[in-house]
Amino acid sequence: MFQTTNPSCASLKSPILPSLCLLNQESAHVTDPNLINDFDSIPAEIISKCLSDYSDWGDLAKLSCVQKSWSTLLHTASQSQGQFSQWELAQALMSGSNGLEPNPSQAFKYLVELSEAEKSVNDCNNTVGEDASNKYEIQILAMKKLAMCYFVGDGTEEDKNSGLMWLKKAAQECNDIDAAHELALIYEYGEHNVDCDVVEACEWFLIAAVKGHTGAMAEYAICCELGCGREQSDEEALEWYVKAANSGHIEANFSVGEAFEEAKGVPQSDGEACMWYYKAAVMGDEDSKKALLRLSDIASIVVPGWSNQLGSILNA
Repeated sequence: MFQTTNPSCASLKSPILPSLCLLNQESAHVTDPNLINDFDSIPAEIISKCLSDYSDWGDLAKLSCVQKSWSTLLHTASQSQGQFSQWELAQALMSGSNGLEPNPSQAFKYLVELSEAEKSVNDCNNTVGEDASNKYEIQILAMKKLAMCYFVGDGTEEDKNSGLMWLKKAAQECNDIDAAHELALIYEYGEHNVDCDVVEACEWFLIAAVKGHTGAMAEYAICCELGCGREQSDEEALEWYVKAANSGHIEANFSVGEAFEEAKGVPQSDGEACMWYYKAAVMGDEDSKKALLRLSDIASIVVPGWSNQLGSILNA
């Protein structure tokens, strides 16, 4: 956010100031009335220009310790610069970067503020396309980061239920497909001390898949194929494998080929199987290379010259 762009500043000697201790740092403030100027009397546009051109978070942190009237400078700057700056400050405080000491508890407070920002959730479904993505990206990122803070106890007490709640808010109320997929994985593998629940995992894979998450499409296809978390169905499995394959999922192409070869949810067809195996092999799928070699006679008919086209790949 804040970058030092003026070379002339390099010649100025930086004052030796105490490190940041957010809030309640009155002991570090200069109290000599001859040294104190009214910060508020400086025109706002000049302050904004100086801060944006010559300062980073560490500089602002040091300034906040100079005198009492500047004690909230860091917070004020983040507020005035918008949600992106609040998000940037929260990350800097969480990791101890950009000239700041690590302060997870303060970072957590900023994440809560961003996640609960007015209209950050309620209007997500009312705005679509690029506008929605730009408008709510920071809030959604904050929600997911907040969930992780609860899962691992970073800046707050560990609380898996609160972590799940914030992920679900991002997934359900803001239509974030990555949050939905993350929930599915948490329930599938029992991450963060959450009880394994294949039914819940399957439902979240479907939610993410319907909204366009390619990996979730393939995962839900597996649930259909194996009857894991839902009723078994070769037909639905094939439907979702095809959707995943058409969305760029490499292994899903192999699964479609396998369905045709083994007549799972579709009439048996080695020729159709070879077409799908070829698509996956071109993208480097090892199982598909082996399948083409096994069905080489059929493959030579439906994909003429396939072995020459895949020569280097087959020998890899």
